[in-house]
Amino acid sequence: MILKLLTVASLFNSGFYLATSLIVLYLSDLGMSEFLIGIVMTLARLSYGLASMSSGAMADRVGRYYPMLIGFTLGAASTLLLSSVSSKPLAMLLVVLAWTGYSVYSPAALALVSEVSRGTATSYGWYYLFVTAGQIAGQALSGSVIRLGGYSLAFLMGGGLSLISAALTWLWFRENGEVRMSPLKDFSRGVSILARNRYLSYLAASLSLHGIGFTMSFTFIPLVARLDQGMSEPRIGLALSLWSLGNLLATVPLGRVTDRIGGREMLIYHLAASSAVWWIYPFLRNEVLIYALMLIQGFVGAMDLPARRLILLGISDRELATAIGSLDSITFLLSSLGNLLAGYTWYLGHWAPFVIGCVINTLGLILLVRVRPSY
Repeated sequence: MILKLLTVASLFNSGFYLATSLIVLYLSDLGMSEFLIGIVMTLARLSYGLASMSSGAMADRVGRYYPMLIGFTLGAASTLLLSSVSSKPLAMLLVVLAWTGYSVYSPAALALVSEVSRGTATSYGWYYLFVTAGQIAGQALSGSVIRLGGYSLAFLMGGGLSLISAALTWLWFRENGEVRMSPLKDFSRGVSILARNRYLSYLAASLSLHGIGFTMSFTFIPLVARLDQGMSEPRIGLALSLWSLGNLLATVPLGRVTDRIGGREMLIYHLAASSAVWWIYPFLRNEVLIYALMLIQGFVGAMDLPARRLILLGISDRELATAIGSLDSITFLLSSLGNLLAGYTWYLGHWAPFVIGCVINTLGLILLVRVRPSY
């Protein structure tokens, strides 16, 4: 079961990142301003957050199969359709739907990891190792595929991989019976778990500030690489894949460390290290140093997600998918402001989103240090 789950998640991640790694450049080439691109990515993250809240509760209510199938299918359909559109409004809508598909499948898959394994940070580390391997493959191929056949080819190949994930999910995890969709009820269940648990609320606030800082720093990496660092699309794709490679190499070892020291402690180290390294990127011009920083940022990023999931196991075991969906929802909803702020502060200087993002992230670190879990 676990190998099947890792396979479908890894394939979907490959397709998603093949299609979306350089989506900022695609939107720019469509003629959108940096501010409008920031709005599009803000809407994408908002949709991720809203859908995640409902899909987590749905996964606890009806099982893991249906949210996974719906998410994979929606992701495949939206990226396949992107290959044949040139309209700015339609492209914006499809980008938002692609992120929505990702959010619908994720809480169910993460809860399934806990069910079929020991529910440790190490088991989540193995899950993220496989999905990150898929991400690396997609990112590494994206620039070369776009150079070879344009964005349309990247969207077609990415959508095709997502469609294979949907087909394998139907084949391997299929369940019989009808499922009643109740998005509003599921959304209210997700909100209620945040209201009931004080520490989960504080954790969501801290990680939302962290998310705002991250999205401010991450949004325009491809544009800085193209405009200021003189890098081509294949080299930008390589740089992003090195970030993912660092994440891949460190995820399982850091998952084991997290099991020993605790999820909260690892998150504190993660936020501190993030503030130390994010601001450096826009000031670099040497390509070797850029690649090295990307690898380091991958190591830093590997501290994050297994630690979050370990904390949630302590907060809510019976409603794990709901807790995952609620935390991801609120952090993505609020961190979507980072995309908007990145587009706004871009005109102060290309360094501004990165430096200001580090300051906001540090506020999240202070909150995380000050509040302790009540369980």
